[in-house]
Amino acid sequence: MTDGLPRWADLTAGAGRGFYAAVCGWTFTDDGAAHHEAVALSDGRRVAGLGGPEGAPPGWTTYVAVDDAAGTAEAIEEAGGQVLHGPDDDGRGGLVVVAIDAGGAPFGVWESDEHAAPVPWVEAASAEPGQTKTFYGTVLGWTHEPTDEPGTTTLHRGGDAFGAVVFAGHALPHWLVHFPVADVAAAAAATEAAGGLVVGKEDGKAVLEDPTGARFAVSARTAATAPRSTAPR
Repeated sequence: MTDGLPRWADLTAGAGRGFYAAVCGWTFTDDGAAHHEAVALSDGRRVAGLGGPEGAPPGWTTYVAVDDAAGTAEAIEEAGGQVLHGPDDDGRGGLVVVAIDAGGAPFGVWESDEHAAPVPWVEAASAEPGQTKTFYGTVLGWTHEPTDEPGTTTLHRGGDAFGAVVFAGHALPHWLVHFPVADVAAAAAATEAAGGLVVGKEDGKAVLEDPTGARFAVSARTAATAPRSTAPR
């Protein structure tokens, strides 16, 4: 049985292997990369797919582990979301669905017998945080708790926080995926050296953009010691 946590991320039309190797320390494999140019590895474990379909804007999509992709797709529609495509074969015997949540942010769900390690932290930036929290509570059983930051709540699924819902402000609704790195400052410096942008840096976390504009974050922290939100306001 899966845990209902974010466990994968796909990059559509973003920067290539060289950039993410320098910033995140990843290596890459073509094994099982049926829908990607490459699969990123961290300490030998699969963590992300690079190079999605052409024609889409650059960006990262977060995927949540589920037991039943088809059933979850139905629940997404019933809760006010929109399924864009799927369930589709993931190329390794699993199924994926890509959708838009009730707050307007794209995300995915993944049914598989070989889920990757949990993503350490994710943030949903929403124009309607209450609507977003209700949607994921209905579809995935997530709960939330208030924080000291106005408008920000942490996300839970029977344990420690694994993410947060924040107010998007002037930004479009989106999920911001965080990747673990050994040295946040070094990752930020590598981003700038490779032609990317450091959007914000604070308390063991940096929000970055690759040279194509795909935004992501790096953190030295785990979900149990959640980084302070630096979502765009």
